[in-house]
Amino acid sequence: MFKDVSNATSELPQIESGTYTVTVLSIEDMEPGIYGERMRWVFSVVDEDGDAITWEDGTDYEWWQQTGVSLSPRATARKWADALYAKELAADTSGSEIAEGLVGKSARALIDHNENGYPRIVAMTPIKKKKKKVAEDADPF
Repeated sequence: MFKDVSNATSELPQIESGTYTVTVLSIEDMEPGIYGERMRWVFSVVDEDGDAITWEDGTDYEWWQQTGVSLSPRATARKWADALYAKELAADTSGSEIAEGLVGKSARALIDHNENGYPRIVAMTPIKKKKKKVAEDADPF
């Protein structure tokens, strides 16, 4: 699912386009950019076969993406938080409460590549919980 890409400065695991499970390791403040305040989301990434994206030596790769800090309904950070919590957030929830609660949460991420060839999350959806099967011979009452 991934290949190493070499350039003059480093060799990074290449995340191919597809659907992955991402888990939030941390959310960090960043210096404001040209579009305003930003935050860095640090994820671990697991492919559909359950294999973690790793460095050549086998250590887990910590992949990051950045978003704005806005939690308005159309904001990327809000969409990701809703997917990771598997519900829509209350309107009065503060950003710091949300960020702290997201660490350790997982969601399904559709990853594609931008015009420069770097992977990016284009959509995130909740992980559906598996329903427990009721044994056929169990008494339902």
